[in-house]
Amino acid sequence: MQSSMLPDGLAPEELAAPGGEVEGTIELASMPRLAPLLERPEGAAHLRLYGGVDEAGRRYLAGAVRAELPLRCQRCLQPFAYRVEAEFHLVLVASEQEGEALPEELEPFVSTGAVAPTEIAEEELLLALPLVARHPDDECGTPPNSAAAARAELSPFAALKGRIGTGATEH
Repeated sequence: MQSSMLPDGLAPEELAAPGGEVEGTIELASMPRLAPLLERPEGAAHLRLYGGVDEAGRRYLAGAVRAELPLRCQRCLQPFAYRVEAEFHLVLVASEQEGEALPEELEPFVSTGAVAPTEIAEEELLLALPLVARHPDDECGTPPNSAAAARAELSPFAALKGRIGTGATEH
């Protein structure tokens, strides 16, 4: 098992061989599709990747990726760490057509040569991102420009609220 530094590319046969497992870390800043979505591209992801051949003779890659992604909460606009622990099982196919022919429960991964572990980690992290990034309800602070406060300030009736019942009218 290789650790710490991940290779740029691996032949799927290397991973399918006995002991064919790699493990290491990848800087989040080195992921071109993920980095712009982060509050700041700091930190690293940990990837464990191994391969094999299933009972139907299909080659696969499986493993797990873990990371704490620095995101900005869209409710309170404060940064927070979003923990990802994703496991995956990908069936290697030579073309998209071959992938479409797989049973629906299998996830295809198109590969015609070497497999880049960093691409697999980035793809799995992108899939794990929430649609709307936000803290859990009990951890979220009050937004700096809360909608309720803004509505009260902008209401044309807010100024009249104190005058009703006092008999004060202006003509």
